[in-house]
Amino acid sequence: MNSSFYIARRYLFSKKTQNVINIISGVSIVGIMISTAAMVIILSGFNGIEGLVLRMFSSFESDIEISSKQTKTFDRNFIPTQVYEMDGVINYSEVIEEIAIVKNLDNFIIGTIKGVDQPFLEMSEMDEHLLDGRGIIQDEYGPFALIGGGAIENLDGYIYQYQGQYEYFTIYSPNKDEKISRNQLKNIDVFTTSQIPIVGVFSYNNEVDQEYLIVPLDYAAEIFNYKDEITQVEIDFAEGTDLDQKKAELELMLGGSFQVKTSFEQNQLIYETSQSEKWITTLLLGFIFFLATFNMVASITMLVIEKKENMKTLHALGAKPIQLRRIFFFEGLLINFIGLLIGLGLGYGVCCLQQEFGLIAMNNSVEEFFPIILKWGDLFLILGITMTFGTLAAYLPSRFLIARIIK
Repeated sequence: MNSSFYIARRYLFSKKTQNVINIISGVSIVGIMISTAAMVIILSGFNGIEGLVLRMFSSFESDIEISSKQTKTFDRNFIPTQVYEMDGVINYSEVIEEIAIVKNLDNFIIGTIKGVDQPFLEMSEMDEHLLDGRGIIQDEYGPFALIGGGAIENLDGYIYQYQGQYEYFTIYSPNKDEKISRNQLKNIDVFTTSQIPIVGVFSYNNEVDQEYLIVPLDYAAEIFNYKDEITQVEIDFAEGTDLDQKKAELELMLGGSFQVKTSFEQNQLIYETSQSEKWITTLLLGFIFFLATFNMVASITMLVIEKKENMKTLHALGAKPIQLRRIFFFEGLLINFIGLLIGLGLGYGVCCLQQEFGLIAMNNSVEEFFPIILKWGDLFLILGITMTFGTLAAYLPSRFLIARIIK
């Protein structure tokens, strides 16, 4: 066994009566342990919240969205059938999305009417996000509407529990050829008025819940006086499909008149904000761990001072300065390794318990328990932070203090 490592291990695990240095070494191990466990738990919890937020936004969005670059609408016939026959396409829907006034009794909101084909309900996982009622937009008797939880609350609406009984909302859709100013909002002639029964309430995220009303595509075309025009096409691909590659293929197929966006680009601000928040959180946790290593510096410094005469004796017996430095360097590495190992075990243990038993609940949320997601990348990031700061904290005091003692 390396003599320097052997002496360092004896200093750390000495069976003699505890003194101040042993206590400080213990405190150093505890500090590193808690800091490491905190990094594991906080980053895993952040991953869970990030995943929850992205699911809330991405569920309502398709994998690929095609729209016109120059105009708000375009002729549906401009989309070649080859688009829908691409490898990996599992669902698609033509969409009409327009702003309208939605009214119920004396309450009204400025909402977004989204006319879709039937496959959109499967694409958006409507059944999983349905709060009340039924997840349908049409049957043999006619069209139905699904509305966001925030919107129906603002309209003081109600979902009847008896099939065949519905509350009807009035939609005031602006006539396509009319220019509407604020002074004309009370002029009924500039709007097409229609009524539609509400059969279900959904919840995705606050933005969608407060504004959206999902209706059949044909119904939206009728109330907005559209013929072959649509505002976008939404496509879902099989899981694992390279969306960037599909985007490039679609751009080549459609030409420069159309804009193709992946789900990432549709929610780019959310993704970028989430990543920025994670990096800021990681920097703060790294700084906290850096502060925790000061206990280790203090422990090594006091140990060097206490063993000053021993070092002089070893040096007189022929021990080289590098061997003496290694004693306290290994001492610091041992403190860091033990704290790191226990901290990782504690942190991942808590995360696994949360995943298995749901120790922390989330009331009034789409998730019953606080979400935890473990990632290998976080483990390597934590190891990088702890080993870098731990090695520096072990090296610096041993390097400079031993040099002064020998002199």
